[in-house]
Amino acid sequence: MTMLGAITKLVREYVDVDDDQLTRDTDPVRDLHLNSYDLMSIIGRLESDLGIEIGERDVRRLVTLGDLDDYIRSKLAA
Repeated sequence: MTMLGAITKLVREYVDVDDDQLTRDTDPVRDLHLNSYDLMSIIGRLESDLGIEIGERDVRRLVTLGDLDDYIRSKLAA
């Protein structure tokens, strides 16, 4: 499973959407209407599952699922 696949699988636990609604350009807040609590829960699960830490300042810059995918892959490659 790709990193984006893992992210979208996790997002589906919070919102019932079709696969075609979850792309790299999807904004979870604007497009899926997730609230900040849901988004932070998703971030927390990713941190826990992957053994990484996503700083608060970084979270603010992660607007789309693609941004989150790129960020996580860069953290794992470091």
